[in-house]
Parts: sequence; structure tokens; C-alpha cells
Amino acid sequence: MVDLHTHILPGLDDGPTCAAEALALCRLAAEDGATVVVATPHMNDGVYHVRPEEVFQEVRELQAQLDACGLSLKILPGADVRADGDLANLVRGGEVLTVAGGGKYLMVELSPDVIPPRLVETFFELQLMGVTPIITHPERNVEIQERPGSLDALVRAGNLVQVTAASLTGGFEERAWRCANILLERRLVHLVASDAHSAERRPPGLSRARAAVAAAVGEAEAARIFDLRPRQIIAGEPVETPEPLESEPRVMPAKNRFATLRRSVWPW
Repeated sequence: MVDLHTHILPGLDDGPTCAAEALALCRLAAEDGATVVVATPHMNDGVYHVRPEEVFQEVRELQAQLDACGLSLKILPGADVRADGDLANLVRGGEVLTVAGGGKYLMVELSPDVIPPRLVETFFELQLMGVTPIITHPERNVEIQERPGSLDALVRAGNLVQVTAASLTGGFEERAWRCANILLERRLVHLVASDAHSAERRPPGLSRARAAVAAAVGEAEAARIFDLRPRQIIAGEPVETPEPLESEPRVMPAKNRFATLRRSVWPW
């Protein structure tokens, strides 16, 4: 599997604080079946002022440490870029990183509360530059939780959607779990990533979410979500996505079902 969204580099944002913690996260990812991990520290969020050259340097150092200890895991550069300001000019100026530094795909993080104004126009401008936006963890956005269908137009315009693995397995609050499953059912989920931050708070790991996705939409689509599309994105290749379903999603399971799932997967 390929994990396109991780905060795995030490000392850059709210991920690991030191090299030892970063190595521990890498071991967890590899043990769970990941072969490639994209390091995506926060950028353009007004909190962590991470520069592209810092990411490249930390990726080189972490990869060297992994190679030295014989851990078979490939680390690639990237960023989780907040959808604020003039994203097109930030990309043009090389101030934010695209996935694997390839200039074809950009991980874009929405605010926790609302869909930013003019997001459609911003994404269209990026597409005109040959850059495809990937909306990261929209299931944790309050506006999208209330109106999952608000993603339809963005997806039909050619943008991609990545949800967090833990949202599908009960690691976040019920609203995120319900929203993630609605998006998955409506074929609005193209990618799943761990968004790993720490071994305790949000560990790497995709296998449980992969099983949940396979049960919901079939093994073939799960393989595309967890392996094929991420590899195509890393290579800068176009990806095929399913047509979103027009029908309204089924009512999601009741709260007691979520509580049982959460206790079984995340007992704390």
C-alpha cells in the first residue's frame, strides 16, 4: 500500500519531535503493509512555517536512516497545504510542495469549519496550470459533514478526495465516521491515507481501513484506492475515478453501532 498523507518528518510541524519518533512511525507503517510513504507537513496554515527545502532535507535524512537500519520503506516529499491565500501563485513560486515534488498533484486541506469561498475558482486555476487538487480529509469539515453532497460539484470538476483511514474505522468522532462512509458509498472517495502524526495520537496504518473499504465497495476499488491511484499520483500520471452516484446515500447505522466499532478498533 501507499500512504499519501503523513506527518512523519521530525521537528517540522505537529508530527514527531525527534528522529527516534519518526523512525518508530516508519516501522509501524511498514509493519502494516505500507511500502511508500509521502511526508506531508503542514504548509500555508499560518502556524508552521515549513519551507520546501526543509522537507527535502528531512526526507533525505530519514531515508538514509531507514536504509541504514534495513527498513524497506520509501519516503517521498510533499505537503498538506491549507486552502488559504493565492494557492496558484504559491505553487508557481515554489513556496509549497506538490506530491513527490512532481508538480502534478497538490494536497489541499480545508479549514475545519467551512468550505472556503471561491474554492471552485481556485481549483480551476490550479487545473489550468496542470495541477490536480486532492482535498484532504473533507469528512472532518463541519460544512461537509452537514452536506456531504457539497463535494459533488468539486469531484465532477476533476478534483480528487482523500479521507483519513481512522475516519473509516471509528478513530474520530461519529460525525466524521458517518460522513466518510456516506462519501465512500456515493463514490466520492478516491484515496485513503493515514494522516499519521504519532504512535499514540494518530498512528500510521491503512490495513483496517482497507478491509472496511473492500467490504463497502469491493476489493477491486479498494486496490485502486490504496495502491493503484496513489502510485499513479506519485508518478504524475492521470487517474481514473468512478462516476459519483446520483442517488441519496442510505441512512448510516445508529449511534450504538458506531460505539461498538470504536471500542473494537480504538479501545481507548
